[in-house]
Amino acid sequence: MGGKRYRRSLSIGTKTLISHITLCIVVIVLASVLSYALSSQYIREMRIEEMLSKASRIADSARSSADGGIIPNRRTAHLYEELTDSKVFYLDADTEKIRMSRYREEAVAEDTGDFQWIDVLDSIDREFASRVLAGENVSAMRRFEFVQEEIIFAGVPIIDDAGTVRGGVILAQPVTQLRSLSRMVRYMLTIVVSVSLLLAVVMSLELTRMLVRPIQRITRAARRMEDGLYAERIAQLPGDEIGELGHALNSMSGRLVDVISNLRKERDKLELVISGIGEGLIAVDTRWHIVHANVAFLELSELETAAALLDDVTVAYEPIRSLLRRCMERGEPEEIEWQNPSRRAICAVANALTDEEGTILGTVCLMRDVSEAQRMEQLRRDYVANISHELRTPLTGIRGMVEPLIDGYMDTEEERQESYRVILKETIRLEKLVGEMLDMSRLQDGRIKVELEPMELPGILEAAARSMKRIADDSGVALRVETDGSKLACLGNEDRIMQVLVILLDNALSFTPRGGSVVIFARDGAEFVSVGVRDTGCGIEPKDLPLIWERFYKADKSRMRTTGTGLGLAIAKLVTGLMGGDISVRSEPGEGSEFTFTLRKA
Repeated sequence: MGGKRYRRSLSIGTKTLISHITLCIVVIVLASVLSYALSSQYIREMRIEEMLSKASRIADSARSSADGGIIPNRRTAHLYEELTDSKVFYLDADTEKIRMSRYREEAVAEDTGDFQWIDVLDSIDREFASRVLAGENVSAMRRFEFVQEEIIFAGVPIIDDAGTVRGGVILAQPVTQLRSLSRMVRYMLTIVVSVSLLLAVVMSLELTRMLVRPIQRITRAARRMEDGLYAERIAQLPGDEIGELGHALNSMSGRLVDVISNLRKERDKLELVISGIGEGLIAVDTRWHIVHANVAFLELSELETAAALLDDVTVAYEPIRSLLRRCMERGEPEEIEWQNPSRRAICAVANALTDEEGTILGTVCLMRDVSEAQRMEQLRRDYVANISHELRTPLTGIRGMVEPLIDGYMDTEEERQESYRVILKETIRLEKLVGEMLDMSRLQDGRIKVELEPMELPGILEAAARSMKRIADDSGVALRVETDGSKLACLGNEDRIMQVLVILLDNALSFTPRGGSVVIFARDGAEFVSVGVRDTGCGIEPKDLPLIWERFYKADKSRMRTTGTGLGLAIAKLVTGLMGGDISVRSEPGEGSEFTFTLRKA
């Protein structure tokens, strides 16, 4: 990744450098060509003007010669040539001939020591001569036949005092001299262009570095932000537009850090809320990737990882997978009840996740444990059934006695008194049942407040034994109290302690056969005082031990001598809890039972 970024930045710098150098080369070359053209043109025009000026002065000299002739002697002509650095030709107006001296090779053989006249034969030469003889100053650069090479020339007419054109003076200079000057100009321009290009390259490199380095720093910072380093800052920024871009990126980075921090806080809050709810939650997208799953989901589904749910190998979770699949296909809520591997009843409700356009993005499933709710519903039904049964039994007995009395079937007083005793007994039983139900309701609703006070237990134990003495004697069961001889000081409520003891004694006497024994005991502990009832009865089966604290639960009735309501032990557990203690049982079938509850020490 780093190499790619470097090459990308280098490419931008190279392109910028090439563009700068290309622009400089184009500008310098165009300027050089234009300068060369202008310089050449300027040199040629200056040379022509100079030659016209010299030709005019020579023409003036020829017009003012002493003998009145226009052609000087050879010596004077050579002097003119040396002074003007040009060849001097004279044009005769009468013969339209050019007089020259030793300009061509063939003229050397015929040299007579004087000028050689040459006819103007070429059409261009004739035009040139005609314009000069017409009184016009003529200049040009062309090839003339009379000199048989390309020259720069300047022709000026020779006019006498009367204004008559008697001839002309022509100065000719080969282009080799002009080309020599041009080569010198080109050489100087070449040196200037080379130095300019070198300076342009150096300046382009520096300019490119100044332009590219801030861009490279900005690019590197943007890449690091892309990789998650949102707190990245760009230092040493220039004061131009690129610097403004860098400052804008720094500002955006700061705001992005704040936005991401706020999003993370909101995400953490949402994670905390989702993790804290008791219901299991799992979200799956359309590609069957798990978006989220909380701890409660793993606990309810009994999975180590949420990904195991989507494993087709695990058959136990096929109902959940089918639920998610149907919801994602239909886009409608789906609900099932499912049993997890530990056989707990789980209610799973799936809803489709859609965007603003209604496109399904995934599915979210909410799972909750309904085992306790089902158990409570079953308990409610059992409670209603038990109440109905327990109420119907005494009411049936009362009705069975009242109807014969109304119909007059009881003839003797003894029969009527027996009916009254049965009615009274069933009425007392009904009253006891209603009272226990009311106590149970008040205890569960928290309407009964137990006020605790310091007390000593031995007296309460003796009172409980005395209250149940007659029932024990009638049952042929020995009843006694055992203590460790201490004061057994504790915090409790005397009436509630008596209530719990009576319930435990009543159960013990009911399940203890004739000839057995029931013991009320109390022991002093480190933090609690233990109070209990121990019997030598038939005991409790292990399968019944977790259920004896439930309302209306009754063990095997074949081993009972009395008809209880099944509310006693439930009331005893609630009362003990209100006094800050706990109640427990130890029992072996055929060996008896021992119920123990604790009270806090005073």
